[in-house]
Amino acid sequence: MKIIQAIIIILIWAIPIFSIRKTYKKMDYEGKQDVKDELKNPSFLLFVFTCIGFQVLITGNISEIKLLQHIGAGLVFIGFVSGCVGAFRQRYFKKGIGLMLAGGIGAVIYFI
Repeated sequence: MKIIQAIIIILIWAIPIFSIRKTYKKMDYEGKQDVKDELKNPSFLLFVFTCIGFQVLITGNISEIKLLQHIGAGLVFIGFVSGCVGAFRQRYFKKGIGLMLAGGIGAVIYFI
């Protein structure tokens, strides 16, 4: 059973990394510049922290390590909070409130 868990964990991390790397290498110069500009955007933190947080959370669930589960949940929460702040700064109040509600509901579900 541990071998299957290890394989699933490796796939959870390897597939996205290699897919992103392959896609980035296929881009032309203008596309690569767009990606670099997007990475500098503070609202991108919502996506990064949320995605990595979900991966860490799932890894913790599969490996049954509570610390990883808590770290993953924390990263997801940080992603939602940074997304809320970014949405409010850009004057997207409905989006900010929606993200705040989604993060709050997710936190309540996690801690129940």
